[in-house]
Amino acid sequence: MDKRARSVSTPWLVAAAAIAAAATFFVMNGQVRSANERADLLQQTVTSTERSLLGQTTYVRYLQEGKKQLTAQQRFLAATVRQPYAVTQVIDQSVLGFHSTGTVAIWYSVEYSFGYELTADRYDVTSDRDGIRITVGKPRLVATPAVSDLRYKVLSGGMLTDEKAAALKLYAEASKRAAERGKQLATEPAIMALCEKQLTTFLRAFLLKQPNVTTVPHIAVVYR
Repeated sequence: MDKRARSVSTPWLVAAAAIAAAATFFVMNGQVRSANERADLLQQTVTSTERSLLGQTTYVRYLQEGKKQLTAQQRFLAATVRQPYAVTQVIDQSVLGFHSTGTVAIWYSVEYSFGYELTADRYDVTSDRDGIRITVGKPRLVATPAVSDLRYKVLSGGMLTDEKAAALKLYAEASKRAAERGKQLATEPAIMALCEKQLTTFLRAFLLKQPNVTTVPHIAVVYR
């Protein structure tokens, strides 16, 4: 090749090399930018996952404070049940050989309050892989049953019977009967389930209000 040919091809070679270098730069720059974007996205995903996991486990920090709140609020956590009653009594009275019979009926309502013994040393709040566990004694009456709406009616009167006195006696016995009935009700599954709901709903609501807590697992009530 002569000198003139070499002098003509040299600029083209330089230009081609420059174009190739520029293309390589842009390709590499694009790859770096793409890699950085993927790294940012991965970091965001990791951060989001970490926050999610943190929100799902942070509740453990507040279990003991939750226990204190349960103890402090136990009087307001009672499950209240109201039941109506009707009692009929036949009255027999004999005076000097004369016999008389009367019948009286009374109606009344009883309000029962059931709850747990939540003194701090009488129950525990713990966490395991299955969730939160409240270990406590079984529900009991937490207040004297309240008898109300007392009324009576003489269904049949006798010449010698005092139906009003009989009704008053039945009134007096109503509180005693209510206390006995309350002890029986405390062991019934429906009452126990109602008490459990009161307890777990309060604790769940308290934990969800705490900082960074996004999830509270299943809360189970376990009886000693």
